[in-house]
Amino acid sequence: MTDTALNLTEQAFLHTISQELEQGELRFPTSMEVTMRVLEALDDPDMDLGRMSSMVSAEPLLAARTVALANSAWYNPGGRLVTDVPKALVRIGFGKLRALAMAVAAEQLMHREVLGPFQPMIRKLWAHCVDVAATASVLARRCTRLDRDAAFFAGMVHDIGQFFLLARVWEYPEMLKDEGPLADLVRVWHAPIGRAVLAAMNMPQALVDAVDDPELYGGAWPPESIADLIFIANLIVETRNPFSPEQAEFRSGLARAATFGLDEARLAQALAESVEERQALMRLFQVG
Repeated sequence: MTDTALNLTEQAFLHTISQELEQGELRFPTSMEVTMRVLEALDDPDMDLGRMSSMVSAEPLLAARTVALANSAWYNPGGRLVTDVPKALVRIGFGKLRALAMAVAAEQLMHREVLGPFQPMIRKLWAHCVDVAATASVLARRCTRLDRDAAFFAGMVHDIGQFFLLARVWEYPEMLKDEGPLADLVRVWHAPIGRAVLAAMNMPQALVDAVDDPELYGGAWPPESIADLIFIANLIVETRNPFSPEQAEFRSGLARAATFGLDEARLAQALAESVEERQALMRLFQVG
């Protein structure tokens, strides 16, 4: 495929997405439909356990992973197994259900055969998101007064623009023949797309702000907002975003420079003490 033809395909793809953004009608790929339904339902103040259980039970993969999560060592240290969705939801709570729905969306995206050559990159991207979520959740509990479940969910979705673009690009198979141009497109466009996707999901502004945007960073330690917490977690996690060109040394230097008053010793201690907690959370939300 010639560079000219590829550029035209990229332009057509971006034109389609841009039109949807302008019209406020983003067309979500099949891999995100479950997430959308669950998120919309969770935003309903009148939603009760019975109706949510019915909704989750109607999606086999989400139902299975909900019960499996409830029976994991993290949520079931006493070894008392649950065998149905209602009991599982009581145990894990609606907060973790949000994050689990995102995991299901990622799992469905990973199993798209047409994206075969990009599966390793998609898996690395998901591993990075889970690492950021687990780290943000731990730091929220140990170093801030921020809600750890909100921090976890924000970490899971902070790169949702990248997942959205990857989930839609299969409509233009010509773009799947060369990793370089696609990676460049995802790197450049993911932030505005991610903010639009979260806005379309009716997420609160604080969560929309958690999508990568360094200009919004407050620069204080400990972090005073979810966005600041995700900014720091994104820089210090071990699992790098595959679309990020920065190396670990640069990211750690940026973290030090950006966090006025950062107590590095306290941060290192918190991370060291939370290794098992982070690893347990990451195992729970890894998909394969």
